[in-house]
Amino acid sequence: MKKAVLLLLACLVTTLLSGAVSGQVDLVSRFIWRGFDLLPENHPAVQPAISIDLGESGFCLDIWSSFALTDRAELRESDEIDLTVSYTWKPAAGWEASAGLIGYGYGFARDFSLKEDTSLEVYASLAATGLLGVPTLAVYYDCKLGQGFYASLSASHEFELNETVRVELGGLIGFNGHQYIERAGFSNIDLFVRMPLAVGRMMLVPSLNVMVPLLAEVNEDNEIWFGLTLEI
Repeated sequence: MKKAVLLLLACLVTTLLSGAVSGQVDLVSRFIWRGFDLLPENHPAVQPAISIDLGESGFCLDIWSSFALTDRAELRESDEIDLTVSYTWKPAAGWEASAGLIGYGYGFARDFSLKEDTSLEVYASLAATGLLGVPTLAVYYDCKLGQGFYASLSASHEFELNETVRVELGGLIGFNGHQYIERAGFSNIDLFVRMPLAVGRMMLVPSLNVMVPLLAEVNEDNEIWFGLTLEI
């Protein structure tokens, strides 16, 4: 695991030499995804990511990963590296749309196979950039392992407390359409508060996150976790 993390971090640093490339590293006390607790029993994770903006073409390439930090012998199979190819455009003034493909890869699984340990999603989103909080509707359909869709309606807003301190509040409500579960319905409410802090040319963002489950098939417990993001 250490070699994989170091390799990803090395790639992130070296590719930052291009102005179109950005990166970040998240440390999270829990790995909550669409309401699911993917690392039960309070296991933390490190989640490096790289984003490559292909300029005026509107296309972007993102590499996102997650590695459990404890109980490696048991949890290494939960590690993942995901690849997203997206296209973003503005259909009208005050609106921004995006669509793309997300490939999920669990390459650290024992007896890895493309059939059992990878999945593919298609997604589309529409954001009202002209409205307060930039409400965004996103829909994801898993064509393989999940065999269902997930939709979310999200919004966030940043407040300036003074010239140097800002606070961002936001959240979403999610609807699970049989993705990894048999039942469909509103599945989770996520809320967060973040405080971006400038550190030289980088940004350090501590966060407090809360997830309230609406479907027992997704999660039976309220989840609270902390995050620390370093944006480069």
